[in-house]
Amino acid sequence: MSDTSDLGILYTEHSRLTAMTPVASLWSYETRSRGRDRRSIALNPDGSREYWLERSDPLLNTILPGTHVTILINVGDLWAAGRSLPASVLLPRVCVLGPFTQARILRVGRSVRAIGAVIPPTLTSGIFGVPASTLVDRIVPLEDLWARDDVERLFASVSRLEIRRGLSTLSDELLARFRRASRPDTLGQTASRLIKIHAGRVSIDDIARSHGLSRQPFARRFGLATGLPPKLFARITRFQSLVHALLSTDVSRWASLSPALGYYDQAHMINEFRAFTGSPPTVFFRPHGGDIDPATIHPRGRPSEWVRGLGQPVPSNSARCSML
Repeated sequence: MSDTSDLGILYTEHSRLTAMTPVASLWSYETRSRGRDRRSIALNPDGSREYWLERSDPLLNTILPGTHVTILINVGDLWAAGRSLPASVLLPRVCVLGPFTQARILRVGRSVRAIGAVIPPTLTSGIFGVPASTLVDRIVPLEDLWARDDVERLFASVSRLEIRRGLSTLSDELLARFRRASRPDTLGQTASRLIKIHAGRVSIDDIARSHGLSRQPFARRFGLATGLPPKLFARITRFQSLVHALLSTDVSRWASLSPALGYYDQAHMINEFRAFTGSPPTVFFRPHGGDIDPATIHPRGRPSEWVRGLGQPVPSNSARCSML
């Protein structure tokens, strides 16, 4: 998505920093001026991958449904989130976002500088001291889960460090807590991984049988481990694959995507998208805000090309669907 402003957000995935850690993803947001030489997607020598996001990008302005838990440390202007603009509230500087089953509006500040870590829900109890089920559809101050002194120390460290070192500090803290924790139920880990591998297109009964359980005992253990019922976990996983597919595909070919993504037909696919975001994809992906002139928006090509004459490559699934 694009607008005419030169000021946007640089989103970076720091994949090499997650090696040998329980963290699924480490990322950062920064306000930057694009300049002439900045590409929409860039791979850095340190292995990190950068994505240029316009302020009008709907995915920058939305917390999408997801199955992971995210810790956010914001040292820039405050952010706000909620089911609607009137209902939005300011996010704490250091907070935990649980698995989300419905999209939320997100408003980042003018000056953006934040880092985050995405954590599998099966590790929530060990790292945060509470099961993932207590965090579903919630944004919780970290000081409600950790000692206040520990949170203040972490925030102070991140505030004075450059982003990569700040992420290393956050990763070290999470790894230390993970090592002190008891091991999670392996059923939740293996079953959730299997659902992710198949992008939600898998039989829950088959997974239950592979673990030697009937559906109800399996669903109970899975819910305790991940915070979500297995069917909903699979639906959200499939929805995330759908978002990436829509971003990567010409709108004229969207109807043909449904069978490969596990939907009965186009109507089923659109209804599922609307159920998670509140609007059909042709409405959801329209750029908004900034200097966007509605007359320049034409839903032709990929969503990144809907602003006439402008366009950019589509970041990876993890970048666009698991930032928060």
